[in-house]
Amino acid sequence: MSVIAPSSPWVQIFPGPLIPDVLAYVRDTWSWLRATYPDTIAFHWEEPHLTDSLCEALNDRDRRQKNTIHCDFQAETWELRRNPATGEVTRIARADIRVTLGAPGTPHLVLEFKKLDGTANARWRYCFDGMNRFVEGKYAVQHEYGVMYGFSCIDPSTESVAMAAYISSLDYPERLSCVIDSAGSFITAPSPTDPLGAHFDTRHAIATTSHIVLLHALIPCSCPPACKHKRKAAGKRKRKSTPPVTSG
Repeated sequence: MSVIAPSSPWVQIFPGPLIPDVLAYVRDTWSWLRATYPDTIAFHWEEPHLTDSLCEALNDRDRRQKNTIHCDFQAETWELRRNPATGEVTRIARADIRVTLGAPGTPHLVLEFKKLDGTANARWRYCFDGMNRFVEGKYAVQHEYGVMYGFSCIDPSTESVAMAAYISSLDYPERLSCVIDSAGSFITAPSPTDPLGAHFDTRHAIATTSHIVLLHALIPCSCPPACKHKRKAAGKRKRKSTPPVTSG
């Protein structure tokens, strides 16, 4: 009996129809963590602590079987590049969570997480210490999709609107290589890929003939009383909040 080898696109590209299942599974698992271990995933924890806690729960065998999720979830995995001229290998970037379809070498989906507290600085990091990693090819090379998650200590629906406006402001669309949609907008809402699980999509030019679609999903992250007081006090202070400017 002959064996038909999988097509090249299947080997390289995480299937779009499966993405809503993954996002729903992440959302439901995060809700379980908030209900079961709220103190261990509060907003004051650093991003790696939050993503590690989430990734461990996502990998629970019983939970995956119950939700018919046939994927593995890998935390803090490095993207490696070899210089063809010298043979040297360099660590390029570290993906927060990588979703793989089975064995290594099969299609995977990169999930990048950033904390959002309603400030310009947090939104800047979301764009230029998160989204830009997909745009610059540090993550998801030759992939059609990637996912940006926001751990939001304020209402995710409210912050998603502000985040979309921030991405579209100033020269940020140019710096992030954003591509306008059929409506002439840099923001596509609701998300065509997953209208229930993602707040909006953005499309980015990676090379002359390549694009990647980023799904943006914000999830609630409990903010301790001290954190809320600090943020409220900061909002009352009259000061210019200028995000740091770097080369990306």
